[in-house]
Amino acid sequence: MTVPLHSRAVTRDEVAERLRRERQVLAVSHEAPDGDALGSLCALLLMCGRLGIPCMAYIPGEAPFPEEYGFLPRLHSVVRGTIPRVEPPTTAYLLDCASLGRSNSASFGEGVVRVNIDHHHDNPGYGELNLLDASAPSTTALLYDIFKVGRLPMDVEIAAALYVGLVTDTGRFQYSNTSPGAHRMAAELQELGVDVSAVARQVYESVPFAKLRLLGRALEHAEARAGGALVLSWLDDDDFVATGATEAHVEGLIDTLRQTKGARVAVLVRSKGRGKRSQTKVSLRSLDSRIDVSAIARERGGGGHQQAAGFTTEAELAEVLTWVERRVLAEL
Repeated sequence: MTVPLHSRAVTRDEVAERLRRERQVLAVSHEAPDGDALGSLCALLLMCGRLGIPCMAYIPGEAPFPEEYGFLPRLHSVVRGTIPRVEPPTTAYLLDCASLGRSNSASFGEGVVRVNIDHHHDNPGYGELNLLDASAPSTTALLYDIFKVGRLPMDVEIAAALYVGLVTDTGRFQYSNTSPGAHRMAAELQELGVDVSAVARQVYESVPFAKLRLLGRALEHAEARAGGALVLSWLDDDDFVATGATEAHVEGLIDTLRQTKGARVAVLVRSKGRGKRSQTKVSLRSLDSRIDVSAIARERGGGGHQQAAGFTTEAELAEVLTWVERRVLAEL
């Protein structure tokens, strides 16, 4: 990936000062968005509204967002499909995007500044301005820092959006990225009025029945390899048709696979379409800090975190299952 000639790292203070002076903003996050992507996007949209800055939002793809995040405000206004034409003085804020390709935003007009805000360790710094911190528990944590140091007007709606990104990317404060700072941030957001019980019900206890049925199919297909160190499952067109589920219902299913006793790596492969229309998506989770699944994902054009990554390919399901199993077993 090409890094801009004038690319440079910026501090949280610098981003806050720039945000205050913006005339127009486009907020962008990655395809197949998770809680951190949607929480970040929503928080920036709301903050721009509080500051009186015109702001649009864009996420690639056309599949519905996961239903559990439907309570977040402003998501209905997010542009999908083809990215809007962007020209100066608009600044593009790319949130939680480890690579430029995942945001479909390489074709901005000349002079458009990209502010790249992310916590993925493999982000190459593709923005003209880059705020990258792999030690941050979520991208919403970086936005929270920006809003705090800039003394920007946070309210309960913004705080709730930030909390969604934090609680989902830390796995409800169970993953290894759960730092003391993550707990302090959660406490401060709760003091701003976030109803953490209500968020938990919305995100984790309002599961659509079709998603439960899809999880059942994934569990039926699940297999253990290497004495249970690898747990591998898959979904195809028939599974989606039989359950009435959509791609959005896949979000979070792999977290059930990774709960298997003795598992060091969990993999979920899902394929939609056949032949030339085939698209296969792979989610990888590592429970062993010595196994970097983002390195595996990068071999197929993907990326992510050391212990949570993924990639998309046009290869057929069977070929992908064979490849990913062989590749993970080589790491075990």
